[in-house]
Amino acid sequence: MRTQMAETQEEVLAGMWAAHRESVWRLLLALARDMDLADDLLQDTYLRAREGLGAYRNGDARAWLAAIARNVYYSHARQRRVRSEVISPYPEQVEASPPPVDLVALLAIRQALATLPATFRTALVMKHYAGYTYQEIARHQRCPVGTAKWRVSEALNRLRLTLGRERSVAMMRCAEVHKIGLVDHVCGLLAEQDAARVREHLAACEGCRKEAEELGKVVGLLEAMEGERKQMHFIELSPRGEMTAYNTFDCLNDMAAPLETVDFQSGVLPGRMYQEGEELPLVSAPDEQHGDRNYRITLRRPVPMGARLSLLSVLSCQSGDHLAPIGLEPGRFRYLWKHLPSSDREFAYTLAMRLPTGATLLSADPQPDETRGDGTTTLIWRRLLPPAASFECTVEYQVNTPYPLDPGP
Repeated sequence: MRTQMAETQEEVLAGMWAAHRESVWRLLLALARDMDLADDLLQDTYLRAREGLGAYRNGDARAWLAAIARNVYYSHARQRRVRSEVISPYPEQVEASPPPVDLVALLAIRQALATLPATFRTALVMKHYAGYTYQEIARHQRCPVGTAKWRVSEALNRLRLTLGRERSVAMMRCAEVHKIGLVDHVCGLLAEQDAARVREHLAACEGCRKEAEELGKVVGLLEAMEGERKQMHFIELSPRGEMTAYNTFDCLNDMAAPLETVDFQSGVLPGRMYQEGEELPLVSAPDEQHGDRNYRITLRRPVPMGARLSLLSVLSCQSGDHLAPIGLEPGRFRYLWKHLPSSDREFAYTLAMRLPTGATLLSADPQPDETRGDGTTTLIWRRLLPPAASFECTVEYQVNTPYPLDPGP
C-alpha cells in the first residue's frame, strides 16, 4: 500500500514538475541573477517539493512550486549573509522577501553616490555591482591593489556618513587594521575561513561590530539601487541554432503609491514578460516620443511603496532569425550579441552566455572574463560601461550533433 502511494506521489510530482519546471527556473533566474546557480537551486527546489509533497492539497501547483523556490533562494541568500553577522535583508519567516526600503535614506545614499569622487564611485560600482576583484579594479584604475581596496572601503564609509553615523577615533584605528576584511565580510564575499576570523574579531570588538552593522545598512541600500547601476543579460544557445535571451529588470518603487503598471521602450518586441515566474500581459502603448517602441505591462500584484519590483523578459529566436546564431556549416555557428546603449549614467554590465550542452568553444571576441564548464560551457563578460555606451561580442562554437542548417526565410 505504501509503495503504491509513493508511486502515486511521484507521478503527481512528475506531472506538475514537467508542466511548471521552466516557470520555476525563470523565477529562480530572476532572483539569483545567475544561470548556473538557478540550475542548482532548481534541483534543490525539486528535492524540497518531493519532501513536502505530503502537505500538498491539490491547489495551484505552479504557485506551490514557486513558493518553495522562493524559500530555497532566500535560504541560500541567508546562508551567504549570516556569516557577516549583520542585519540580513532577508527575514527568517516562510516565504520571506526583502523588507521595504527606507526611502529617505535611499534618497540620501543615491545623492551621495552621485557626488562621490569619480575614482571612488567607479571602484565601488565595479566591486559591488559588477563583481570585479580588487586586482581588476587596480588594473582598470591604474593604481596599486591596496589603493583600490582603500577606495572601495572609503566610498562605503563616506556613504555611511551620509546617514549621520560618525566614527570614533578608536573605531577608526581599529578599522584601519580590519576595514578591508570587514567590508568584504559585510558584503558576504569572504571565504568561510576568513569570515570566521572576522567573526571572532567582531565578537570581541564592539566598535567594529557596530561599524559592520552600519556598513550592512549601506550595502542594503546599494542593493535596492541595483536597477539603476547594473544591467544583466543571459543568453542560451541551442544545438539547432536557436537563441533565448533573458533580461532582468529590477527597480525600487520610490513613488508615493503602489506600482501597478510599468512602461518601457524597446527597439525589439520583448517577447514575454514575467513577474515571479508568472507571465504578464504585454501591450503596445505608442506615444509621441517613442512611437511604436513603447510598451506597457500590468502587474499581477501591485508593488508597495519602498518594495522592489523584479521582472524577467524572455526573447526566443528560431534558427534563421536575424537575431539567432548564423550557421557557418553543419554543427558550426557564429553568434553576435550587441547590447545597445540604455543608460545615461555609468553602470555595471554583465553578459552570461551558455553554449549548447557538449559544445566546443572555437573563439570569442573579446575574451570572456570568466568561463565555467561542467557539461555545459557558460561564458561571462563583465564591463563597466560609461553613459550611453554599448557592448558587443562574437563567439564561434561547434556542436557535437550537427543538424541541417536552416536556410532562413
